[in-house]
Formats: sequence, C-alpha cells, structure tokens
Amino acid sequence: MFNKLKTLPAKYSLPLLLVFVALLYLVTNKVIVPFVLKVVESDLFFVKDDEQEELGKISNQRTDFALAQCKRAMKEDKQVPETAQFDDSSYEAWALGGKSYVIRSHVSVPDETKGIVNRKYACKIQFEGGEEGNADNWSILGIDFNEPTED
Repeated sequence: MFNKLKTLPAKYSLPLLLVFVALLYLVTNKVIVPFVLKVVESDLFFVKDDEQEELGKISNQRTDFALAQCKRAMKEDKQVPETAQFDDSSYEAWALGGKSYVIRSHVSVPDETKGIVNRKYACKIQFEGGEEGNADNWSILGIDFNEPTED
C-alpha cells in the first residue's frame, strides 16, 4: 500500500492530507473525547468514603485523637523537648475530607535565652482507619511551626 502512495501524483497529496486531517478530527471528536468523558464521569476514579464527615472547622473525639498523635509525633521527632507543655484546651481542627485533618494549637517550650516561649504549630494528619487511639492508624503528613512568640 505504501508503495502505491509513493507513486501517486503530487496533485493528490494536498487532498489526501485534508482528508486525513478531517478524518482525524472526526475520530477525535466522535470517538476519543466521548470515551474519555465517560471514563471521567464514571466512578472509576471516585473514592467512596464510608462516612460522610462535614468539612471545615470541627471538634470531636477523632480530632482529640488527632491532636494526641500530633503531640506524640512532635516529641518522637524531637521537634519539641519532652518537657514541652501543650495547650489542649484551645486547639482548632479542620476536616479536609478523606479523613484528613489540620490541627492548630500552640506549645510552650523552654528557651535558654528567653525562658519559656510560646510556639504556634499546625499539624496535617490523616486517619487510616481502625481504632482511633492506635498510633499506627494515623499518618502525619506534615508539621509546621510559626516563629516563637513571647507570653
């Protein structure tokens, strides 16, 4: 077949190119795009969540456990000393969906030059499922500290 195309007169090249481009356009719009749209609209890429949790600022037992896991992770990673004092009464939590949370609070840490300094932190954490009190069921996605403030 390709040998026949090589022997075609040059006057057929442009019409064949136009037919090829038109055919490619039709196949793209009538076959490929509808198929891709059906796949995107299907549940193939949608992860169903067993529990429907309200997004935004929340405070419940799970966020209490998330706060505890964030504190444990900061001490284990030596981001704060063992003597650090966490203020559990004034923490804030936001549900991000997919059992992910952002916890914001502050911790008082000793400093050689300033004495006790108050450091605000934010912890992004995800619950993997299972028992909420088990540390293995939580994943710390990140911890970020603000600059120390004086009380």
